[in-house]
Amino acid sequence: MYNTNYMNKIDFLKNRIEEINENLKGAYLNKINELSSLDYLFSFSRSNAKHLLLSLTSQLPFVSLIDKKYKETLSSLFLHNLKSKLLNSCFIEASIYNSDSIIDFKFIKTTDTYDKIEYHLLFEVFKGNTNLILLNKNRIEIAYRYHSLETSHPLIQNTIYLPPQRIEFTKEFDVTNELKKENEYIENLENKYLKEKYNSLISQLKRKRKSLETKKETLEKDIEKAKKNLAYREYADYFLTIMNDIPKGASSFTYDDKEIPLKVNYNASSNLSYLYKVYKKAKQTINLAQNFLSETNEEIGYIDNIMALKDIYNESDYNELIDELKKRNLIKIKNKHIKENKIKAISPYFIEYENIKIGFGKNNVQNNELTFKIAKKDDYYLHLANEHSPHILIILNGSPLKDEYLKVAMDLLLNLTKKDDATIYLAKIKDVKKGSYVGEVNLLKYETYFYKKEKNLTSEIKNAKRFNL
Repeated sequence: MYNTNYMNKIDFLKNRIEEINENLKGAYLNKINELSSLDYLFSFSRSNAKHLLLSLTSQLPFVSLIDKKYKETLSSLFLHNLKSKLLNSCFIEASIYNSDSIIDFKFIKTTDTYDKIEYHLLFEVFKGNTNLILLNKNRIEIAYRYHSLETSHPLIQNTIYLPPQRIEFTKEFDVTNELKKENEYIENLENKYLKEKYNSLISQLKRKRKSLETKKETLEKDIEKAKKNLAYREYADYFLTIMNDIPKGASSFTYDDKEIPLKVNYNASSNLSYLYKVYKKAKQTINLAQNFLSETNEEIGYIDNIMALKDIYNESDYNELIDELKKRNLIKIKNKHIKENKIKAISPYFIEYENIKIGFGKNNVQNNELTFKIAKKDDYYLHLANEHSPHILIILNGSPLKDEYLKVAMDLLLNLTKKDDATIYLAKIKDVKKGSYVGEVNLLKYETYFYKKEKNLTSEIKNAKRFNL
């Protein structure tokens, strides 16, 4: 299709248009997906037809035909309006508009009364100023970006569309490089979609973590202050021996060259009770604050584990995470994140190495399934020491544990937690018992290793498979 490695933008777009017309001419538009706020996928009725992707990114605007079908979609007013006008219309053809970097997608929509409406969807493929505009009889019905009269290219609803002043552009670009950049962008589309859809959820977790850090600092200060007041037991014990010599109204007494304050309006007996009360309160404060601090550290670690893993989450993983967060009541889940259907896919993941599987979970439910349902008693369990992390299971299938299996499992753990080195616990599954909540474990017996990461397993993690439960 491309006869040279170098061509100008218009010729490049003409080649794309030829592909689009060959593939989609005469097909009916039956679905539009918003894969991100800048990426729209048009799917057609023809069974063997490819999907039309329009990307409005400022640095790399492009149109492409792709094979991959997406179920996912974001939701916006622009998408809603576009669907209301174009769905079920017949694609007639694509062409260059005004001899410029504008693609005209012509559609015919048949109404319920059998009237025919001719729509033109214009894709202005201008780097830094892309736009998508729907015309009816050359009048603007919908625009991705409206421009006021003060701009050089006004776009106002219900006005006649006037194309921007055409600039002669003859500079050629490297087609191979352009296609490479497009393909890299397309490969990352799902991640882009997930990032946009769950951005507010991740932001909530970040805000929650920040508030937990503040809570942690307060608790640590309370504990330090209370620890100092534990000395009041010694003060009280000493005061008991001298209380008969303390005059009424005394404001302090001396202990070990320190002045210990007293309540001026208290008698000696009441001051003794007061001193013991300060000690008891300090002891109680330390016990309560340490419990709260432990819970706070656990929640911070839980959020940190999510942040380390979120880059490898898919839609199913996010849905499971949301269900888990609702049960933990850690944050208030916003309505747009609440999943209506019951979660079915809770199976953990695995990578393969030689004849074994090395499994891992992306959330507590998957960790629990992996450790207590999939693994056998002679398989091996790995976890970061004293930190939240995924469960890693070496599924041996009767094979002996080899050093290289252990190294791959440790590399996997460090890759998932984004660490260069860490202290790791290793235990046989028969020595791993359930804790008080889902995903928590108690180790009856374990070995400790300090390990430095040797391999980058990004590709293996990306292509990990799920266990069939």
